[in-house]
Amino acid sequence: MIIAFAGKGGVGKSTISSQVIKRLAEKELVLAVDADPNSNLGDKLGIQVFGTIGSVRNELVDDPDSVPASISKQEYIATKVMQTLSEGDNIDLLVMGRPEGKGCYCYVNDILKSCFQEMIPRYRVTVVDNEAGMEHISRGVLPKADVLVFVSDPTVTGIRTAARLSALADEIGMEVGRRVLVINNVPASYDGVPAPLREEAERLGLTEAVAVPHDDAVTESAMAGEEVRVPEGCPFSVAVAALTDSIAR
Repeated sequence: MIIAFAGKGGVGKSTISSQVIKRLAEKELVLAVDADPNSNLGDKLGIQVFGTIGSVRNELVDDPDSVPASISKQEYIATKVMQTLSEGDNIDLLVMGRPEGKGCYCYVNDILKSCFQEMIPRYRVTVVDNEAGMEHISRGVLPKADVLVFVSDPTVTGIRTAARLSALADEIGMEVGRRVLVINNVPASYDGVPAPLREEAERLGLTEAVAVPHDDAVTESAMAGEEVRVPEGCPFSVAVAALTDSIAR
C-alpha cells in the first residue's frame, strides 16, 4: 500500500504524515519517503538523515565516470540509494532531495524509477510526504497512490487548493485509489468538519473529509524540539490515530 500526502506549505502536512508513519510503525516496518524539498520529515520523525537521493543524482551528473568499471551504472545507483536509507524504530526513511546542478537527469531518474519499483514491494506500507506540486510523482519516479491524502488549513481557500492538487493528480496521470481531505487545525469548538468547509469540499469532489482539531500539545512540541512528540489521548493524537486506522484499512 502506498499512502501519499500532499498540501501547500504551512498546513501541517509533514507533522500529520510523521505521526501517521509512527502509528503504522507500531505494527510493521514502514518505508517513509520524504519527497518535499524542505526535507524535514526526518526531523519530525526523530531520524538522523545521512544522505539524499538528490545528492546521488548530482554526483552522477557531475561525474559520470565515478561509476567503477566493474559494476553497471544501474547497480551502482541502486547501491548508492540504499546507502542513503536512514533507519528509525521500524521505519526506513528515504529523502529525495532535489537536483541542484546543471545537466540532464533523465537517465538517472529512469534508474531511480527502477529502484523504487523494486524497493516499494518489499514493504507492505510506503508513506510519501510530497511537495505541493507532486514533482516526483509527475516524473513517474513514484508510481501511484492507493490513498492520496490532501492536508488543508480550515479555510475555503485551503479547500480549493486541495481540490486543485487533486485535479493535478489527474492531469499528470497519477493512479489514485481513495482521496482523503484532512482539514487540520480545526477550532476545538467544532465537532468534526465545519459545515461550510464540508459543503465546499463536496462541491469540489472531495467527498471524504476528516477534521484534525487544533491542539496546544502540537505547539508545545514544536517549541521543545523538531521531533513531533504529543501525549497519547490528546485531541490531535486521537484524531491522527483514527485517520491512520481509516487510511490503512
